[in-house]
Amino acid sequence: MKQTLLFLFFFVFALSVTYSQTSFSDRLSIKPLSNKEKVELQIFPNPATDYIGVTKNDIVEQVMVFNLIGRQMKSFEATDGEKYYVGDLPRGMYLVQLLGADNQIITTQRVNKR
Repeated sequence: MKQTLLFLFFFVFALSVTYSQTSFSDRLSIKPLSNKEKVELQIFPNPATDYIGVTKNDIVEQVMVFNLIGRQMKSFEATDGEKYYVGDLPRGMYLVQLLGADNQIITTQRVNKR
């Protein structure tokens, strides 16, 4: 009787772990972009000192700078050919997020600020 209950417990436990791992990995799956959606944008210079820029773009509407904790440090309205001042930020690593229409995230890139 004990062995049957123990087996049943381990079976239910193993089934729940397998289910939770499967559903977790499904939520984090990365879907490849189609050729039409692929965008080649880069933030330059990296490492940055006073200003950052974005390669020629038509779809970027907003540039947001976050620290590694996730706190928004700066936000800019994107303009083609514009440079964005980050000289007042402390040295460190930042995440720069480029947003398109309807605040959709186009890309997020790391930038080292010196």
